[in-house]
Amino acid sequence: MKALSCAGCRTLSGGKALIAKSKSLARWYVKKLARALVVNTAHPRARFRREVPHAGCVRVLTYHRFADERRDPFCVSRHDFDTQMALLASEGRAVSLAQVVSFLKGDTNLPKDACLVTIDDGMRSTLTEAVPVLEKYGVPAVAFVSSKLVGLSMSDLPEPYLTCEELKVLHGSDLITVGSHAHTHRSMGELAIEEMRDEAITSRKLLSDYIGCDVNSFAYPFGMQKDFNDETDHMLRIAGYEIAFNSMHGAITRNMEPVSLPRVKIEGGESLGMFSGISRGGMDDWRLIDDKLWRTQRVRREIS
Repeated sequence: MKALSCAGCRTLSGGKALIAKSKSLARWYVKKLARALVVNTAHPRARFRREVPHAGCVRVLTYHRFADERRDPFCVSRHDFDTQMALLASEGRAVSLAQVVSFLKGDTNLPKDACLVTIDDGMRSTLTEAVPVLEKYGVPAVAFVSSKLVGLSMSDLPEPYLTCEELKVLHGSDLITVGSHAHTHRSMGELAIEEMRDEAITSRKLLSDYIGCDVNSFAYPFGMQKDFNDETDHMLRIAGYEIAFNSMHGAITRNMEPVSLPRVKIEGGESLGMFSGISRGGMDDWRLIDDKLWRTQRVRREIS
């Protein structure tokens, strides 16, 4: 009877695993379909925007990891990243963080459909996979790093985080600006005031010490509606940040608050046509459902 019971448990466990895998796969295809519908619906408007005089805006593209992994939205293959950066470079649409700061101050104009590339979390593939592509095409980027995660390597992580030495090498590229992604990668909006302050100030100080250069930019961990607010924005100003980004979709224009700027997520498993549409405004309307989507985002390990 015991053997039968154990066999039954294994069968039940296997069935649950299969159901979970099926649900995960279904969510993947539903999300991809939804994104494609939004981009394709927006395409005529995006095409129209390209034909009108330059209105003055920039979209900030968000990446995370780079590897050949299937059905991981946070992971873009090196081949896809290469073709995407080649497109931005050939069309002259890639801009630097310094250009975006100058644009917000009203000191400069940007190319039509300008894009700033940003990479969150500070994982090793930022250096090994992304930087060679960025240097190949001369595309500038910002790497947002969580200071307490520097050098962390755990068995359940998809890849290690950059070490201090690797972070210095990353900073050594003329095309890469290092920014803060907070200290422990927790939701700033859910912290007490003193914890907000520590996340902002500690990460800025440590990262500046690591690279020997002031860190003046910030990207909110997660960056959805519950992760930032007026208090967190105020705390970033006090900490000395010049510019900061959340994860709400949309374009940046000159009249926006410089410490609460939108970005557009670039996901793995999507075509170059999708990337082209997204980078020209095809996902701007996704902001309307961002407030609901944060509940379905993958919860990453909190390091404290």
